[in-house]
Amino acid sequence: MLNKHKKLFILTAAILILFILILSVYLYVKNNPSTQNPQQAYKKQIIPWSYKKLGIVKMWKFAKGKNVKVAILDSGIDLNHPDLKSANIIKTINFVEPNKPALDETGHGTFITGIIAAQNNNFGIVGIAPEAEIFILKILNKKLEGKVDVVARALDWCVKNKINIVNMSFSTSSDNPKLRKAILNATKHGIIIVAAARNSFGSKAGYPASYNEVISIASVNYKNQISEFSSQGKIDFCSYGENILSTAPNNSYKLSSGNFFAAAHLRAIIALILSKPEKWGLNPKQGINKEKIYNVLVKLSEDLGERGKDNIFGYGLVRFK
Repeated sequence: MLNKHKKLFILTAAILILFILILSVYLYVKNNPSTQNPQQAYKKQIIPWSYKKLGIVKMWKFAKGKNVKVAILDSGIDLNHPDLKSANIIKTINFVEPNKPALDETGHGTFITGIIAAQNNNFGIVGIAPEAEIFILKILNKKLEGKVDVVARALDWCVKNKINIVNMSFSTSSDNPKLRKAILNATKHGIIIVAAARNSFGSKAGYPASYNEVISIASVNYKNQISEFSSQGKIDFCSYGENILSTAPNNSYKLSSGNFFAAAHLRAIIALILSKPEKWGLNPKQGINKEKIYNVLVKLSEDLGERGKDNIFGYGLVRFK
């Protein structure tokens, strides 16, 4: 009889241990973004983990970026990608080599575009603002290098074409008068410019992020901890920039990390706000500029660092409650 009890005890303990192991694996897979397998995107549409934590899915009930013009100043785009073949890609312009198409030679611009505007279909991923009007302005070459004069021409184009939000996925360590002048002109015309802080591992945020007229973004991981590669200084807000799933060249998907991808999240969030301004107490007839959007972002921020704004997290993580 004693042996039977021992056997029952051992069996029960084994089942309990197995249950705990299965539960642990399930929770790890559920909460660890690195377990999002890009290969699954070919079979079904995946909603990236960051969208859920930022309240994007809930916000889609109200807005998806419709009628908002977003210019992505980057390395171009892979227009053959099935998740980016969309009527919402309004125009592509190559400012580096004007007589050539704005083909993405690095994958950077394609990745950024996927975060903001990938199609809502039955495969791949979906962008945060899938109904926004997207303008691809190639200002970076195959080495992800660009010239200030090229950026200035692209910004002038944005002014003439009444763009609402400009994505600037580049950074330099020094101020440049020509760049500052072009940014001042764009923001004077109501354009909201969002730039990533440099991937500089704790040093200065760089430019254009450090300009007061620009909304600068740093990266945090899924635990809301500052990313090791994030910089400090003039930081306004933070968003998720580690193990982000998005579109890649040659009809593929991948995970990647960087401050630029955190900034792409916030640009798309601003597009959602602009597509439903009344919900946030904004009146389009009175004009919506950087200051008004900034105030909304502050209200949506979850303070992660020192109380109030600090030079690591800024005002904190912007998310829809």
